[in-house]
Amino acid sequence: MKSDTKIMYQRLEALQLAEELGNVSRVCRERGISQSQFYLYRKRFRQQGFEGLRDLPPIHKTHPQTTSPEIEKRILELVAAYPQKGCGHIEQLLKLEGKNCSKPTIQKIMQRHGLGTRYQRLLKLEEQHLSEGRELSEEQIQSIEKANPCFKERHVESKAPGYLLCQDTLYAGRLEGVGKIYMQTVVDTYGSYAFGYLHTGKLPDHAALILHNDVLPFYRQHGKAADRNN
Repeated sequence: MKSDTKIMYQRLEALQLAEELGNVSRVCRERGISQSQFYLYRKRFRQQGFEGLRDLPPIHKTHPQTTSPEIEKRILELVAAYPQKGCGHIEQLLKLEGKNCSKPTIQKIMQRHGLGTRYQRLLKLEEQHLSEGRELSEEQIQSIEKANPCFKERHVESKAPGYLLCQDTLYAGRLEGVGKIYMQTVVDTYGSYAFGYLHTGKLPDHAALILHNDVLPFYRQHGKAADRNN
């Protein structure tokens, strides 16, 4: 007797025994099968007879439908056009065009192309603008400037070190027993070389202090008369 036929007879015996005893739980426990399996065998036996107790062939796994190249290309176009938006917004834009793609799939496509985060998308858009001359909308410009303040200075021409310096006062935080701390900053727009000076105040005297004590002596030492260029 073949092994599969033997198993079919064992299942039939379990069905018959449960019918005689009127106790499915006991039969399942003694025969080492679950009740869900028992009821499945009984259902198949009633519908197909003895052949219903045979093991079914394995179901071949099917691959989920892949996103078409056209849809993926359109997703990347929309991501570039709206870098500050997430996959939910892109999904809605696709629906308006009569195209369907789930948010998880859109997110996977974005991550695969290194565009999973808002910062990555803005950085990519900035690279395209600088290297390829891509035109930016006002909304895109504002988003990039928020992520990268240096982008605001993209139209400023700096011919040499010390030619143009930018100075600002920033709140750095609070120290216990000291109070608020501010940072006086000076950045050379030519190479982004920066100077910093921490102080508990933010008076104009403090701004002048970093210039006279650090910035100007540094450029004089290196033969750059920054005080005559500004």
